[in-house]
Amino acid sequence: MRKTEINTLHNILLYIISRLSGTQKCDVYRIVKAAFFAQKFHIVRYLRPLYMDKIVALPYGPVPSALYDVLKYARGDSRFMDSDSELKAAAVGIKFEDEVFSAIEKPDMDYLSVSQVECLDDAIEKVANMSFNEIRDTTHQAEWQRASQTPQREMDLLAIAKEEGADDASIEYLKESLSVDKMLA
Repeated sequence: MRKTEINTLHNILLYIISRLSGTQKCDVYRIVKAAFFAQKFHIVRYLRPLYMDKIVALPYGPVPSALYDVLKYARGDSRFMDSDSELKAAAVGIKFEDEVFSAIEKPDMDYLSVSQVECLDDAIEKVANMSFNEIRDTTHQAEWQRASQTPQREMDLLAIAKEEGADDASIEYLKESLSVDKMLA
């Protein structure tokens, strides 16, 4: 990942954790699901990913892979602590204690656009008002089902957008846009 993408993930996490801390237990499940919903909302509304990360189908639903790894660093997961990953930097400012995450620094809003904040707020509000079972049931849609049966478990952003209600023209635009992003990466 590029440094700007890592900074974006870092500030997205700080934003989610800061906002969730006042509403519900700020656990890993609620954080990754807020990030997933925000990604889904941004793709459909603005035809651009909110952040660059692959979404994988894990047993309890879709999870942004790199974002989840950052949370593992923050909680001190021993399998990750010795690695040299640049994602460690994104865990700075995130505290983990008693299965709860908290932000010990404020997000740098220069890394978050108005559209990103809008989708993050909508996603945070959504998960803050849902039970674990409601979140799980809502995220186990057809694309999750398909991806969970593959070895890579990677979910397709176009299929996620379609499930969220994107029309064919939007899907085509998004497809072209994602292919250009991939070539430039």
